[in-house]
Amino acid sequence: MTKNISSPISVLQNREPLLAQPDEEIQFAEETETIEPGNSWKILIVDDEVEVHDVTKLALSDFTFEGKALSFISAYSAEEAKQLIQAHPDTAIVFLDVVMESENAGLDVIKYVREELGNSLVRIILRTGQPGQAPENVVAVNYGIDDYKTKTELTARKLFITVVTALRAFSTLTQMLEFSRKLELEAVQHRQTETALRQSEIQAHEKVQQLEQSLQALQSQTQQGQQEKIEILRQLITEITHEIGNSPNQPGALYAMSMIARAARMVLRITDEHSTRLGLSQSKLAILIYLSSQPELCASPSALAKHCGVSRAAMTGLLDSLEQEGYVERDNHPFDRRALRVKLTLKGQQFLGWIAPQDHHQVSELMNVLNDAERQNLIELVTKVVKLLNEQAMPKAAEN
Repeated sequence: MTKNISSPISVLQNREPLLAQPDEEIQFAEETETIEPGNSWKILIVDDEVEVHDVTKLALSDFTFEGKALSFISAYSAEEAKQLIQAHPDTAIVFLDVVMESENAGLDVIKYVREELGNSLVRIILRTGQPGQAPENVVAVNYGIDDYKTKTELTARKLFITVVTALRAFSTLTQMLEFSRKLELEAVQHRQTETALRQSEIQAHEKVQQLEQSLQALQSQTQQGQQEKIEILRQLITEITHEIGNSPNQPGALYAMSMIARAARMVLRITDEHSTRLGLSQSKLAILIYLSSQPELCASPSALAKHCGVSRAAMTGLLDSLEQEGYVERDNHPFDRRALRVKLTLKGQQFLGWIAPQDHHQVSELMNVLNDAERQNLIELVTKVVKLLNEQAMPKAAEN
C-alpha cells in the first residue's frame, strides 16, 4: 500500500543535522543486541517501512532513563506485532503505525493489546504518516492510546521528549502495580495468619474445655472419695462417743483407744492429702495454725516443737523451710536476746485465710454429725488423751 509521506530519514536529517551517519548505524545495531533485557527499556517499533525502524534507533542510540538504556524490537506488520507484544509483556513503549497490511491494522493491534491481552501498562504511541486515515480526536476517544504523533512532526528532539514522558509514566505505573501486588500479598498473608490464629484459638478453646471436663471429673472423683472417708469418720466418732458413755470399764477403754487410733490415722490421711494439695506438709501446716492462735502470732521454737511432737532439730529444719517460703520469720526475743521467737508473716496469715473456708467446710461436715453432748465428750476425751501422751513423752524427752 502506497503512503504519501516524506521519508523519515530526510525529515530527521533536515531538522537534526547532528544525527549519526550511515556507517554509525551498523555500530548501533550491534550495541542494541548486547543490551541485557533486564537492564533496558523495551521499545517495540511497529511499521512496514524499514527506514522508520532505522531512524528511530539512530535518534535514540544514546538514550538512557533511570540508569537503563533502550532495547528495540521490530515488527513490520500487525500480526507480527501481536505475536511480539504477547512474547514480551514487559514492553514499555510501542511506536505503532496505523496503515500497514490494512488501513486499520494499527488500530486492531491497539484493541488486541488493551482488550485481549489486558495490558494497560505499555505506552502506545500512534505514529502515522496519514493522519486523515485515523483522525487524532477519533482515535484518542475510541482507542487506548497514550500519544498521537505524525511522522512529519516527530523530530529527534520531540522523539526524545516523547520517550522520556512515556517511560516516566510506564515506570510510575509499574511501581504502583508492584506496590499494589505487595499490598495484596500482605493482605493474603494477613488473612492466612488471622485464619491460623482463629484455628489456634478454636483448638486452644477445645483443649481448655477438655481440661476443664477432666478437672471436673477428677474433682468429682476426689469429692466422692473424700465424702466416703468423712462418712467412715462419722461412724467411728459416733462409736467412740457411744463407747465413752456406755463402756467405762477397762476393756471398753482399750477399745475406745483403738478406735481413736484408727480415727486418728484416717484424719491424718485426709489432712495429708489436703496439705499436699496446698503444697505444705502436715507439720508445716500445724506450725502455721498454732502461730495464728498465739498472742502477737508468735511462739518459741521449743513451744512449736512440743506442740507438733517433734525434736528441736526437726523443728529447726521445718522453720528454715517455712522462712524460705516467706510464711514465718525469726528474730530475737524482745526481753531475752538469747532466745528466738517465730512469728507468722503477712503471707502466712493470707495463706491461712485462703485455706480456712475449705478446712472449715470439711471440719463442719465431720462434726455436724454429733450433737452438742457428743461433741463435748469427744473434745474432753481427745484433750485427756493428748495430755496423757504429753505426760508420757516428757520423761523420755528429759532422758534424751
